[in-house]
Amino acid sequence: MTKTLAKEERGFLRLIFVMMTTSSIVLMEPAPYDLLMVVLCFIAFFYGLVEFNKDHFFPAMLLIIYTLTNLISLYFARDFAQAFSYFLITVYLAVSWFLFSGVSSRLHVNLYRYIFSAYLAAAVITVMSGIAAYVQLIPGLDFLLMQGRVQGFFKDPNVFGPFLVPPALYTLLQLGRRRTRRKMRIVWLCLFVLLSTGVLLSYSRAAWGQLVLAIGVFFLLINNGTHKRVQTLFLLLIAAAPILIYFVTSTAVGELFFGRFGLQDYDQTRFQNQENALDNIFRFPLGFGPGQSEIVLDIAAHSLYIRLIAENGIFGALSFIGFLVVCLSRSLQLVIKAPPDIQGYFVIIAASLIGIIFNSIFIDTIHWRHMWLLLAMPWVRLSTIKSKK
Repeated sequence: MTKTLAKEERGFLRLIFVMMTTSSIVLMEPAPYDLLMVVLCFIAFFYGLVEFNKDHFFPAMLLIIYTLTNLISLYFARDFAQAFSYFLITVYLAVSWFLFSGVSSRLHVNLYRYIFSAYLAAAVITVMSGIAAYVQLIPGLDFLLMQGRVQGFFKDPNVFGPFLVPPALYTLLQLGRRRTRRKMRIVWLCLFVLLSTGVLLSYSRAAWGQLVLAIGVFFLLINNGTHKRVQTLFLLLIAAAPILIYFVTSTAVGELFFGRFGLQDYDQTRFQNQENALDNIFRFPLGFGPGQSEIVLDIAAHSLYIRLIAENGIFGALSFIGFLVVCLSRSLQLVIKAPPDIQGYFVIIAASLIGIIFNSIFIDTIHWRHMWLLLAMPWVRLSTIKSKK
């Protein structure tokens, strides 16, 4: 029985690896990631590969409350079909949280190794394809760009850029490991520069800020000695500087790069739109329905928090923000309590979540698949985490 179960677990982890390698291909819906997620759910619950404990109770309750506020707000939706479709996507992502949090509790640290290595592969594929389209290396790849900005196999550069942040932190983790060979350090350094270049070419100001913030938190939390941190940071600056100078001094790139730093023409409209959304709190205290911001406000909310309070009401916003805080607190707790050899995974998760929480001020992140994955991963049982011998 033990051998069969171990075989099932290995097969399940391989399937997760395959699913994660497709996570950067979301130009169509349902994406390959979504179809494989359905298969994973069936296998996980059929073979009992999910395990819940008392630690799951509080975040699960907050998530259920948030889902119920979505359901209640459907009553006030102007376009019920659009609202119901948006609601179903939210439910699907909530189910994915339950799946991965339960699997994390059952499969422990082995899961992180599979997920982050596959996540890195997915990120490298979309970045290399996007850069090839950007420099016109291969004809026919214009669909990977949006108005001169790289979006890869995503629908929006503002999602493409932030998607690259967690795997970029993973390369930093591998770069700073004591047992990493010198030749491999060069490989990890090159991968970091590649992913950072992808974030740069997304021309997403929020993604730039997320990357800088996440790296800062990563170096603050990681436990590998001050000298090692300074040395790694110096190597990063040396490696990244020529790439940055090349792209910024290129005429077309430089204009777009510096132009994105200032206020854009649509920023004033965005701020006015968010003010209008807040005015609707008194008219719709329970929210005006999921996915209705574009209909009620004419344009998107461009902020997770504005969308939450406008579409799902005060209780919806408080429950989901509470859910975010609880998951982040859990990851920080694991950073402190986890053994040194696996602490890095939780540092990546915590730093990535802090970056996403920042990004969510400017971008609506509620349907980011990788955010829900990161929110689920800290719910491993600490008592089951053991250092590698």
